[in-house]
Amino acid sequence: MRTRRASLLQLIACSTGLLAFICLAPLNGMAKEPRYLIKFATVAPDGSTWMKKMRDYDKEIREKSGGEIGFRFYPGGVAGDELDVLKKMRIGQIHCAAFSGVGFGQILPMVRVLDLPFFFRNDQESDTVHQEMFSFFSKRFEEKGFELLAWAEVGNVYMFSKKTIQKVSDFSGLKVWAWTGDPIAEETFSTMGVNPIPLSITDVTTALNTGMVDTVYAPILGALALQWHNYVKNMLALPFAHSTGAVLISANYFNKMEDKHKALLKDSFGPAMADLTTTLRKQTRDALKTIQDAGLTITPAPTGAALDEFHKVHAQVAAKLTDRLYPKSVLDAVYDILKRTPLSTPK
Repeated sequence: MRTRRASLLQLIACSTGLLAFICLAPLNGMAKEPRYLIKFATVAPDGSTWMKKMRDYDKEIREKSGGEIGFRFYPGGVAGDELDVLKKMRIGQIHCAAFSGVGFGQILPMVRVLDLPFFFRNDQESDTVHQEMFSFFSKRFEEKGFELLAWAEVGNVYMFSKKTIQKVSDFSGLKVWAWTGDPIAEETFSTMGVNPIPLSITDVTTALNTGMVDTVYAPILGALALQWHNYVKNMLALPFAHSTGAVLISANYFNKMEDKHKALLKDSFGPAMADLTTTLRKQTRDALKTIQDAGLTITPAPTGAALDEFHKVHAQVAAKLTDRLYPKSVLDAVYDILKRTPLSTPK
């Protein structure tokens, strides 16, 4: 059941985010072991778009490095959930991993500013902020003992419910799930007047089936992969948040590599993840049609005063989490990139 967390990162990656069969049996064998065999963990299942891209990249990096660099994969959560993987990275059992905000937020909480609710209006805004903030966050990860190889998009996260949601007040009385330990989800729902029900992602399907919860959030690909759309009736078209993912490698391992190999890895990983993002965005559009055909109703995004209420939730949550998750200077930097006044939203 824990392996269901995998689909949230493939989204969600929504990211996603998302699992603990503690087993380190390698799932990809190569005839010749590279000089640098990077043990890579992800909750994305083997056979997923995520893993197909990573296996393609493994072939690419082996060829470009003359067989000096390669990956050994632990997909589908077999190395544990994100917190398990983080522990394994710190003791050298795992070298590199893909994380959602819940995972890398344990290393560098300030990055969670990118996961604030009702923040980015479109993919272009998200792409611009991630690109311009990459260097800043990369240096901060280095200070924590990790190298940021690339952003790995989880995607837009949406609200799915058994009831119709059109405005903030519609959340009143709903039994809303929140990912256990996620301060952004907890603060957001609290601001909307809801006491969320904290659960691990592996328990959500059962909770939907029993009626313990009636409202969840996930990227569209995640909701489809987890089959959550079969338990709800509606999806609000307004993105709840943009879920950021990242691929990190342990600085202890990375610094053992020769400079030319470090440069090759860093220069090639970003484009590979950019290609993956393009593919996942197209698949998200296809998945939306699939869940609509299955009977899910898409509630149009609110406009006017109703939309303003969601923007106010963003401003309130952003203010409450300032100096708790991130310094005000980091939040202001993102607003500057978006050309917005801090703690306010455009009409």
